[in-house]
Amino acid sequence: MFDLIFLADPSNSQPWEIVVAFVIIVISGVVLFFLYRNVIFNFKKNKLERESIAVDDKKEDVMDNVSFVSTNPLLAQINDDISKIKEGDLRLFFAINLDNFRYIVDSYEQKDVDKVIAEFTKRIKKFSEKGCIAGHYEMDIFIYYYKGDINNEKINQISNSLLDLFREPLKLGNHEVTASIGVCLFPYDGITAENLLKNAEVAVYVAKKEGKNRFYMYSQNLIEKEQFNIDYYKQIKKSIENDEFLLYYQPIVDVRTGKIIALESLLRWQHPTMGILSPGKFLNVMDLTGDITWFGIWGFEKVTERYSIWKKSLKLGDFFISINLAPKQLFVEGLARQYFEITGKHGLSPENFCLEILDYYTVVNNEIAQHNLKEFRRYGFRMAIDDAGPNFAIIDDMPKISASIFKLSRGNLLLITSEDSNTEKIEKVISQAKANQKIVIAEGVEDEDTIRLLNKLDIRFMQGFYFSEPVSVEDAEKMIYKSPWDMYSFNHLIK
Repeated sequence: MFDLIFLADPSNSQPWEIVVAFVIIVISGVVLFFLYRNVIFNFKKNKLERESIAVDDKKEDVMDNVSFVSTNPLLAQINDDISKIKEGDLRLFFAINLDNFRYIVDSYEQKDVDKVIAEFTKRIKKFSEKGCIAGHYEMDIFIYYYKGDINNEKINQISNSLLDLFREPLKLGNHEVTASIGVCLFPYDGITAENLLKNAEVAVYVAKKEGKNRFYMYSQNLIEKEQFNIDYYKQIKKSIENDEFLLYYQPIVDVRTGKIIALESLLRWQHPTMGILSPGKFLNVMDLTGDITWFGIWGFEKVTERYSIWKKSLKLGDFFISINLAPKQLFVEGLARQYFEITGKHGLSPENFCLEILDYYTVVNNEIAQHNLKEFRRYGFRMAIDDAGPNFAIIDDMPKISASIFKLSRGNLLLITSEDSNTEKIEKVISQAKANQKIVIAEGVEDEDTIRLLNKLDIRFMQGFYFSEPVSVEDAEKMIYKSPWDMYSFNHLIK
């Protein structure tokens, strides 16, 4: 049809034929234009989709190697190396956590703490072999990522070298700071820096639990065995940073005068969801990891601060604060010196404090513990023992024990009140303590009958729920200012 129109002679065409032909040409052009545009559009669309798919494929390839990009520079470097690792290559990841670092944090200004971190960062970077990654991660944690030949001998060699590196004395007060190290092996213990760090921290926890100043290799069964304690341990460490621990006090009362002669300081955890928790809820975990050592020093610092405040505003007289010392604390060299320096820093005398030695018979044969006990006495601290020993060995040992106070534990007190078969031996312990000029304090007194019984045994110093539960700093201050009891309060029980 189009051919006939274009071949026709225009001079012979009618006007209406020319108009029709023009309209047909315009319509045909419009149709061809839209057909062309759709073809080009679809082509470009398909091309973009192909390019997008290719990009996504590349992203997936990268994500197969590294799950995400870390915001921490050290972890980012490690992830970058991991993305380039050839199949079959191995890497070692060391998480290094300083032991007892909290003591330095609480004892020095921030600028000095920063110097300590800078010093250890300098050491580990200098130690690092060429191509390896090393540095400070956060707080008291350092990382060493090793690229090289790996075997058991190499793991032991690097781990022990790192332990030696962190043991070298610091310029700051010549303190010796040790470290606990967790070791992971890529790719078996994690395929990202974040995985490796998380698992290495599990191994760090076990290293601390085993006694600190050592390294421990991660293994999958550790997660199943230790997960609850590890999670709880992390909560405890975080709670210290958040200042969630509180000091509570329980009075020690002279029932013949109604006077409060001392307060026993006790820690409580103000848990964000579980409320106020007693020491039984957290001290066992701290003891397992060995962190009871710095935790005890931290607690003593808080106690001395509080005593110093009270001394300025209250008439204290011959009044002391009693603090518990766990066996692991006594195994720390120089512990007595640290306590002495803390009292001096706050302008106090060691005599203002009584150190209760828990489980005395577990430390009696330890050389470091015995040296600390002698040093505590030399500095002038009051000392108390609440352990009667295996088969009441303290009956024979009492003359050799220089502690001036014997505390009758709640467990032994219950044996007396229940007329247990060992009652006679416990009464002999009390008699021996008095014969050797030791003050006897009975713990766990909960009723009037117990006070009557203790009075017959010539015990006048007591503490327990009968007198008061452990109370807050504010309530303890009120008790010191004005005792709830006087010389007549217990007359009906001790006549």
